[in-house]
Amino acid sequence: MYKTAVKALVRLSIRKLNAGDPTVLLKMAAPDVELAFPGENSWANHFRPVEKSRQRHVTHRGIDECRHFADRFVEHRIQFAIEDIMVAGPPWNTRIALRVHDFVDGGSGSDTYNNRSVAILELRWGKLIRWEDYEDTQRVASWDQARASSSVLTTSPGT
Repeated sequence: MYKTAVKALVRLSIRKLNAGDPTVLLKMAAPDVELAFPGENSWANHFRPVEKSRQRHVTHRGIDECRHFADRFVEHRIQFAIEDIMVAGPPWNTRIALRVHDFVDGGSGSDTYNNRSVAILELRWGKLIRWEDYEDTQRVASWDQARASSSVLTTSPGT
């Protein structure tokens, strides 16, 4: 019963995020929540420089930094399609593995961005305390570069 409820809450959070509302996801977060988003890209280094080591590098700390992260997904209309949710552990030590593909629909059946991701979430008594995201971070960096190039083109004088 507990695992079914957790899966339903995760699906609701993602559905709301896809619709432009990250509040359900953020309400789950503990005040000192940590997010680790690896790679050399604007999503990973917005609040602190990337550190590469064996240890998990926290890229976002606290609800405000995580809200900024979620707001960027909304701003760029990134959508998540859940492929699988796996839940393990009791309420005081719940682990969730979420396999998704994320994309920005470019219309006409093409995506301006797409990727596959596995997220590992840790909850304590229903509060999200840790989130680690694993995906092809080179695709993220390439998308950053493509967006930067297109904004330079659209904001240059005479356009």
